[in-house]
Amino acid sequence: MKRALSPKDLAAAIGVSESSLKRWADAGKITVARTEGGHRRIPIAEAVRFIRATGAEIVRPEVLGLAEIAAVANDDGSDDALFTHLAAGNGREVRGLLMGMYLRGATIAAMCDGPIHGALSRIGELWQHDAAGVFIEHRAVDACLHAVSQLRSLCEPPETGPVAVGGAPSGDPYLLPTLLASIVLASEGIRAVNLGPDTPVPSLIHAANHHRPALVWMSVSTPPTAGLAAELDQLARDLTARGATLVVGGRHRHDLGPLRGAYMVASMGELAAFARGLATGRHLAVPAAD
Repeated sequence: MKRALSPKDLAAAIGVSESSLKRWADAGKITVARTEGGHRRIPIAEAVRFIRATGAEIVRPEVLGLAEIAAVANDDGSDDALFTHLAAGNGREVRGLLMGMYLRGATIAAMCDGPIHGALSRIGELWQHDAAGVFIEHRAVDACLHAVSQLRSLCEPPETGPVAVGGAPSGDPYLLPTLLASIVLASEGIRAVNLGPDTPVPSLIHAANHHRPALVWMSVSTPPTAGLAAELDQLARDLTARGATLVVGGRHRHDLGPLRGAYMVASMGELAAFARGLATGRHLAVPAAD
């Protein structure tokens, strides 16, 4: 993927004239940087923002460094298409489908809760019916990791945005849920630091002491180990005392029982809503228990 585009590049990608691009830049509709020689350059993240905001049609995705989109031009964009390419290990096509959804205006949270969750749930069911199920699932997750990492590169929160840190607890090996949480947060203007899977609560505390985040998240995708609920309960109270919030999600969050001062989320959409409130200063009320 290209890091920056000239007005000519972006104009070619969306099928408009270079003069139109320059007029839009001069009018402030597109933010441009200037080279030492005074030439306009458009950061790829800004180009993507403009495409999403205006609904511009991409006619030459390869100019953006996103040739993967052309590879799935004949797909219908349905959840079935994502499942098919994930199951087959077609990494290029998976990247193209997800990037295409995003450029057409889908939010990261909606993609996580919808097609990504649906397709991976179906692949997970192959364990019960196919001897190759584990192999297929691991390969699919790897393809998804590469695709969402590409999306992450396009979500650049402002340098002044609130900070969040998080991960998955000790004994939880899943890479994808906490990575998706970090991307959802970044897409909502939060500077997210993802510590990844198998993160002990003391390590999370060290990270919180270092970064002084407004939000700490924990993604619980496996049955929690003994003592995790008590650790998170104490962490939630400590964070509340310093004006921060613990957010807990994942399919096994209910196994923790009630956590005083923590905000429990059932979906990436709920996490995104909480993040928007945080980024705009409109905090959501934290319930006493889930």
